[in-house]
Amino acid sequence: MNAARGGFCKRAIPLLESAESQRHRPSSAVPLADCYVKQGELLKASEIYHKVASEKKAPGYNARDVAAITSAKKKAAQLDARIPTLVVKPAEPYEGLVVEIDGEVIREPSAPHRFDPGEVLVIVARAEGHEETSQKITLKEKQRREIKLRLKPKPGGKKPPEKPVAKKPSEKPPPEKPVAEKPPEKKPPEKPIAKKPPEKKPPEKPIAKKPPEKKPPKRPIAKKPVAKKPPRAAEKPVAKKPPRAAEKPVAKKPPRAAEKPAEDTPRVATGPDERPKPAVEMPEPTPPGPRRQRDLWLGAGFQGFFIPQLMFGLLGEGGRDVLVPGGDISLSTRLGRRFDLVFSVAYARFRMQETPFKPKGHPDTDYEIVESDLQALQAGVRLVWNIPLDRDELFAFRVGAGLGVGWTFMGDLYRTQAYPGDAVPGDPGSFVPGDPYRYVKCRGPNNPVGSFRYCNQLDYDADHYPGYVEPSWFTRPKGRPQGLRPLVYPWLVLPEIGLALRPWDRVAFDLRVGASVTGLLGGLGVRFAL
Repeated sequence: MNAARGGFCKRAIPLLESAESQRHRPSSAVPLADCYVKQGELLKASEIYHKVASEKKAPGYNARDVAAITSAKKKAAQLDARIPTLVVKPAEPYEGLVVEIDGEVIREPSAPHRFDPGEVLVIVARAEGHEETSQKITLKEKQRREIKLRLKPKPGGKKPPEKPVAKKPSEKPPPEKPVAEKPPEKKPPEKPIAKKPPEKKPPEKPIAKKPPEKKPPKRPIAKKPVAKKPPRAAEKPVAKKPPRAAEKPVAKKPPRAAEKPAEDTPRVATGPDERPKPAVEMPEPTPPGPRRQRDLWLGAGFQGFFIPQLMFGLLGEGGRDVLVPGGDISLSTRLGRRFDLVFSVAYARFRMQETPFKPKGHPDTDYEIVESDLQALQAGVRLVWNIPLDRDELFAFRVGAGLGVGWTFMGDLYRTQAYPGDAVPGDPGSFVPGDPYRYVKCRGPNNPVGSFRYCNQLDYDADHYPGYVEPSWFTRPKGRPQGLRPLVYPWLVLPEIGLALRPWDRVAFDLRVGASVTGLLGGLGVRFAL
């Protein structure tokens, strides 16, 4: 059955015919009919489809047998529309007419008879007193052909008497009545169409310009006179100290509008000889400016992928969650103020333990145990946009995308046919579909005994036994489908989001996640400014 589903009908037909002769099962009869259809034997296939479609569920039939009965009804209706028919109609009644098609006498030649398309049919017709005639025809799919059969009488033979044909008296047509002609209708004269006078547009009114507004003159602000203190009698002149050479002059800020000058604040003396000290203004600290931009960074870190089982479901059934560890080295350069262009080389190890898998639409007998120890190098380029989250640019949000190419330089992909682990060797009836995660590897064709539906050499995985290594998808073994081991593959990540921490001017840490063609991306690394 696997050979039939895989398209190897020449090998499958003898095996399926032998199985049907020993024991009839709808699950094996329908694949046999499918092969007949592919070989162009539509009549044989139609007979099997109708036979299976008329069956009812019998004891011992499993789910595949019931599904085969259901599908046979649909396939029979579709196939009947494709089978061509032939009708042979004699042009006149012939006594003792015999029509043969491919040496087989047709009892009712005027009724439609079905034949396989593309087959050369030899039609032979004979009748008493007439010469034998023959011709060859070929029918196409869905063709409904009808042949008019005319036989030549033998020389000297008696022609059948012709029956007199009664002539009908000729009927005289009744005299035609003269048709009264109607006088021509007079059309009323057309009324002239009054033209509307052209509308006169009112003259445009001039737009009055507003006179320029005069601003009121500014009032002078009266300044308050500064009260001068009278000199005290007990005060002595104070000698001014010369400024020190090492001291720098302190820049004084102008007084604020809400504050009063220091001269207006009275100073209180605590003793007769003590004079008040002038107030000293402290300069405000200058706020730190933005960090210096670094144009070239060298980084390294961890980069890995997570391949969920859901991605296997896009191509088939089975699979499992796979973690792909690795790392990368990157060189990034600044483009403008906010963008980074990052060039990277990464390593990834695509290791997968024994996992059941089969392509979509294939039966459970096509499950295989798949393993991998592939290792790859990836070269790519990413464009990242930096969005500072604070004034000092300590934290930054990063958004970007990237593309590249991967190369599996080491490791292999292994595929092995599998059968249900709960089956009992030697009992073919126990080899029924079950949980694919409990399937075990076949040891060889029909090994263990009774596993011929799972462990065989009938379809595309005929040699998938322990030790089989899948070829690259750039090679195609003779008589086998194209290999599935990836050699060079595209790499794309979109989008990539992350967070950057820059605790020092020349050091930054990066955390990033994203979605890529090889799974969900995650990375943690460090960069150093060059």
